[in-house]
Amino acid sequence: MSIATVNNQLIHYEVLGRGQPLLFVHGWLGSWRYWWPSMQALSAGQRSFAIDLWGFGDSSKEPKLYTLSAYVEMLDLFLDKMGIVQPVVLIGHSLGAAVALRYAQQRPKNVSKLVTVSLPLQGSFIHERLANSAPEAFMSRVLGKSNSFSEVDGETRKTDQAAMNQLAQELSGINFSDDLSACQRPLLLVSGKQDQVVQLPEGNYDHLQDAANNRFFVTLDQCNHFPMLQEKVKFNRLLLDFIHADDSVTELTPKEHWQRRVR
Repeated sequence: MSIATVNNQLIHYEVLGRGQPLLFVHGWLGSWRYWWPSMQALSAGQRSFAIDLWGFGDSSKEPKLYTLSAYVEMLDLFLDKMGIVQPVVLIGHSLGAAVALRYAQQRPKNVSKLVTVSLPLQGSFIHERLANSAPEAFMSRVLGKSNSFSEVDGETRKTDQAAMNQLAQELSGINFSDDLSACQRPLLLVSGKQDQVVQLPEGNYDHLQDAANNRFFVTLDQCNHFPMLQEKVKFNRLLLDFIHADDSVTELTPKEHWQRRVR
């Protein structure tokens, strides 16, 4: 277990691989750990960092830091503390997707590409129980055993309920449309069509697709809230394709088979 200390607060992180720097940011449920399969899959060409946000996993539990702005600053503090060469690829999930998007919007020079997974496009798309339930109770009642993963279940027990509740309450009042419009970096949005935690918008998603500006929206039909665990091969191949895509790419689609790139 690795720990960075910033402003007298602890940030737990793990790192794997060599090459281009990536930073994984987890969501409301779990911790850095559910990113481990993706970190392993990308380790040949990327140096992946994954952190625990304050209030989650093994990072400090300090209620005054349970805000979107504090988490955005946390990314800055961590990158600076670790001396990570920027710009980095940012990959965030649910709450972490909102943090990553806001960071990329405010500090575009620090980000080369951005991936959001299960991004709550509007606050109304966030399951209301995130704002008033205990983490384990939410997992049991909303996701159930069919969407249970060892990489998530054990770590959820470490979550400070106040962190989950407060951030759900704060984000429930935010529309991230302006952040998306202002994002200057190549962007991949990934969502599971069966997600019960963060709903997809109704209708078509044409406004989320703009290949001319390197913006892609991909849904995984059989996935719930954790596509990185439910469809590991598809998800990791999609990440790799996006990371290595140039301006000529007009479409990104999930692929059934993994093929390691040879340089």
